[in-house]
Amino acid sequence: MIRHILEEKHKELVPHFKPGFLQREYTLFQFVFDSNESPFHLVIDSSEFEFVEGTHGSPTITLNVSDYETCWGLLDGRIDGMKAFMEEAYRADGNIVLSQLLLYLFKSNDPTIVYEVQY
Repeated sequence: MIRHILEEKHKELVPHFKPGFLQREYTLFQFVFDSNESPFHLVIDSSEFEFVEGTHGSPTITLNVSDYETCWGLLDGRIDGMKAFMEEAYRADGNIVLSQLLLYLFKSNDPTIVYEVQY
């Protein structure tokens, strides 16, 4: 089940991935969930990324997230990282700067324009 979810999310995020954004050759983000959802990690090198199910023995940073929905919302920019942090929906153990950069790694650069139509 988790493998299928990770494959789908990879496809969704590929067009938004910013190669070289982290300015590091290799970074491994471990995701652990407060709910009973399966952990996975995100491996990023300077030009590509991959989601891998399970835990890794030596991640660069570990992110404790409330659930999958919050995780995906943080990665694609639908959820404000600061708000989620203040609401204790996620926390980071390790390089805090990397946890903040991760929030922009897949975020679309396209501005969203909202109009309110009044009659």
